[in-house]
Amino acid sequence: MFRPDLSPAGSNKRHKEVLTLGFWADYLLDCEEKATAVCLEDSMMFATGLTAVPPAGMTPPPRIQFLSVSPFPVSNTCANTLKLPICDSYSIFKANMDFGIQNAPGFGCS
Repeated sequence: MFRPDLSPAGSNKRHKEVLTLGFWADYLLDCEEKATAVCLEDSMMFATGLTAVPPAGMTPPPRIQFLSVSPFPVSNTCANTLKLPICDSYSIFKANMDFGIQNAPGFGCS
């Protein structure tokens, strides 16, 4: 559902971004299996401000970008953009995603 903005093929950044996309896919599976501190709805709320995809779709289409300057995720809900941290291991990625999503304001929703 989220389209990644990747660096050029063959670059060192691209390799790290592809690894991070794998971590993201694993993280979503863990969310679904309740093996994380957050659920899928929390992840969706953090990234888009919505708990589910509307029947008419989302405008603009959701995108993924990558962060090398922050260990925690960042989102822009107006642009439906999720910025994932580039980490060296899945365990660090998972811990940072959980912390970042749990400590986001969430528009006062619970």
